[in-house]
Amino acid sequence: MRTHLTGKTNIVGVVGWPVSHSVSPAMHNAAFAALGLDWCYVPLPVPVDPADRIGEAVRGLLALGLRGANVTVPHKQAVMPHLDRLSPAAEGIGAVNTIVVEGDGALLGDNTDAPGFVADLRENGVDPAGKQVLVLGAGGSARAVVYGLTEAGCRSVAIANRTVDRAEQLAAEMGTRFPASPITAHALPAAVAALAADADLIVNTTSLGMTPNAETTPWDERVSFHSGQVVYDLVYNPPQTRLLRKAADDGATAIGGLGMLIWQGAIAFERWTGQQPPVDKMRQAALDDLRARGVLPRPAPDTAVRVRLARAGDAENIVALHIEVQRLHAEAVPQRYKPATGETLPLATIHEWLSNPDKQFWVAEEAAELVGYLLLDMQRRPETPATYPLNLLYIDQIGVKQEAQQRGIGEQLIAAAKEVARQQKITTLGLDVCDFNDKARRFFARQGFVPFSHRMWMAISG
Repeated sequence: MRTHLTGKTNIVGVVGWPVSHSVSPAMHNAAFAALGLDWCYVPLPVPVDPADRIGEAVRGLLALGLRGANVTVPHKQAVMPHLDRLSPAAEGIGAVNTIVVEGDGALLGDNTDAPGFVADLRENGVDPAGKQVLVLGAGGSARAVVYGLTEAGCRSVAIANRTVDRAEQLAAEMGTRFPASPITAHALPAAVAALAADADLIVNTTSLGMTPNAETTPWDERVSFHSGQVVYDLVYNPPQTRLLRKAADDGATAIGGLGMLIWQGAIAFERWTGQQPPVDKMRQAALDDLRARGVLPRPAPDTAVRVRLARAGDAENIVALHIEVQRLHAEAVPQRYKPATGETLPLATIHEWLSNPDKQFWVAEEAAELVGYLLLDMQRRPETPATYPLNLLYIDQIGVKQEAQQRGIGEQLIAAAKEVARQQKITTLGLDVCDFNDKARRFFARQGFVPFSHRMWMAISG
């Protein structure tokens, strides 16, 4: 999370109500940081009442100099009358999820849900061109999915919905726009058995199966899937819905909806910045955010990783791991931290610490490669007239390779520190964490650390 804003920082955000749950700030700010862009993404909560509030918010984007915004529920349709132009996708889907402030000051409404869905299909090796598709549901998400599929050249689309009238309305609208792909309407779940066998791709656009109703499903489970079929569920919480579990058990390819969320954001990123989005960075940031908030389950600790005391031969690898940590600090607060080099933590210093009885280096090792490290410092201070005695095990440094994160390695290193404290009869673990590093703060809070005190800085100029 960036804290260094300038007078030239480009601002974008997400308009909705509520927006506190959105992963978009985490995704986009990670992408801006990865490309070194002076951009920042913020939440823009806009209540539903009074009714004209959304119009004021849209006009405010231009007045305040923002470069654009995402739009989420409940405003995807409400913003449309307040925009100067609509893209073909936004007009065809009947909803806007991305606003771009163009060079002439015009507000363009776009929809990246449809291309985001198709992009995720293709990333998973599925080309919708020529496919027979069964879509479950006829709501707003279904509109984007059907638009994306027909634009990509699917052979036909069957829309199954509990309220057949809504399916018929959607089929008629999209059929007029894409006459080359026959679109038909059917009853759900009654028509599933007849439609399932010939479908190459089955897409669930309903909320059935979403937490907290994870054991619900839109599917008639007497009907089997088969090898060669692809089943895509827009629900991403839980990652494996009941529908996807059945599809996998029956031999079909099962794909969850998190990728669509990431890709629609990535395409919006490109619309605003004109640059190719770092999709992998955005995906990792989304996963980190969702796991930190308990929306997605955290992976179990990696049993292939061994945590042990460091040896002299580990020194060079510890230097390399420390460089990664220093680089993150330098990217976040460049006015404070220098670019990372091998001199940031010299080999001689590591060897000195390895021989110091008041310090302990622990490392996490996987297949003979170091993927994490921990430096402990035992601090014992006598009682003074102002303070009680301090018997503290201080975590001076901790780092895990970026590609090895979210696998429980940090937890294993903290567990080693706790065990050292017990053996030494030390009752307190301590550490410092920078304010800019929200990800680290959330991680340490999950391990049981609580805020104790804060270091403050003041810059004096002149």
